Amino acid sequence: GGMGPAASQVYYAEPGLSWGGYGELVYTDNRSDRLSDSADMKRLILYAGYRFNDWIVLNTEIEYEHAGADSSGTGGEAIVEFAYIDFEFHRSFQLSLGLNLVPIGITNFLHEPTTFYSVDRPETETAIIPSTWREMGAIVHGEVLDDQFVYRVGILTGTRATGFSSSNWIRGGRTSGSRSRADDLAFVGNLEYQGIQGLILGGTFYTGASGQNEVPSADFNSRITLTPGSSTPDTGTLVGLYEEDLQRGSPAPVRVNLAEAHFRYEDGPFSLRGLFARGWMNEDDTRAVNRATGENIGKTVEGAYVEFAFDVLSFFDTRKSLYLFVRNEYVNTQKDTVRRYAFGSEDIDDAICSAIPNQLCQTTDNLARGNRDIGIIEAADPNRELYGVKGVPSGTTDRRILTYGIAIYPHPQLSIKADYEQRTSKSDFYGDQERFNSSNNKIDQFNLGVAFIF
Repeated sequence: GGMGPAASQVYYAEPGLSWGGYGELVYTDNRSDRLSDSADMKRLILYAGYRFNDWIVLNTEIEYEHAGADSSGTGGEAIVEFAYIDFEFHRSFQLSLGLNLVPIGITNFLHEPTTFYSVDRPETETAIIPSTWREMGAIVHGEVLDDQFVYRVGILTGTRATGFSSSNWIRGGRTSGSRSRADDLAFVGNLEYQGIQGLILGGTFYTGASGQNEVPSADFNSRITLTPGSSTPDTGTLVGLYEEDLQRGSPAPVRVNLAEAHFRYEDGPFSLRGLFARGWMNEDDTRAVNRATGENIGKTVEGAYVEFAFDVLSFFDTRKSLYLFVRNEYVNTQKDTVRRYAFGSEDIDDAICSAIPNQLCQTTDNLARGNRDIGIIEAADPNRELYGVKGVPSGTTDRRILTYGIAIYPHPQLSIKADYEQRTSKSDFYGDQERFNSSNNKIDQFNLGVAFIF
């Protein structure tokens, strides 16, 4: 129920310094002439742990992504993945302080590449659960009831809503301990059952405000103007400054809720795992984020997968393994969005504003950014918005991914992987054809990977 084997080795070490790490090398063949293939030193990780005594542990992970930090624009970076001090007061009560992994899902804790069979992590645990997800804070954890249950409860810094997107939901809002805004905090509670040999059942609930005093509300006040005939305040005057404050309104809390349930079962050569996750925000908060980002953020998001693997070398007298696996996955980062319907509340507000003289209240047509200023994001392709409904989801964010392949383990700490991803989505608009959109998510992938831990 804990971290991967390399990340957790400091807990079993003698007092003093311990080292470890892992790496991933990945080749991706996009099955399209219009999308480039790639070869990537995806991750090289160094763990440094220090056991001060029999009850205080320091654990850190330094990560080099895409061959490390550079200025060439290739996305390389060096980051601190986690760094915390764990006080082991009792097996049932421990306190972890610092930059912690958020205890949610399967992959966020078990993200060492030899612990999963595919080349890439499940998309549910990148687009819905934004692994690897870490935040500053404190987590209380332990094993209780004869070690049958593992619990983790914590208070962490919240995400930043200004980084949310339609395709990856809250992923871009992770603060990752880098001068994290701490105006808004989050709560997370995780429980796993491990009382049956080979089986782990678990679930998590996360809730936290993400506005961080950066996201203005998108309410009726955003329509008010004190300067007749102008939708933009003149901030060079006291009246204009007051008008700007009035339109901005109070900061939106942008409360993010995320719940998931998962299981893992290992029995000899058989491996089975699955996860379901759903996230949601209320409509007012979603409108505010839409207005701030210009993205049609999912008011509700959802993802799930189930994966089966079998070691075919189990029939032979060998310590090597060759797993055949298949994973079926569903990801939708716009299961529900904020929409505008004919004769709905927005039309009523427009009618009210039309009745107020001197354009002191702006109709949608007179707002500086139109529907965006009231939190409605229109589709770039008007063919998506039928019957006058605006703010509809993009079918490209409703994804289906069938992944199958092999993972060879010549040594328990080394794996060589190959898999094929059949990718499709609910979108069938002409604009998603490859000749118009080379990055669309209907392009299959063939992946090769080498993974190791030490």
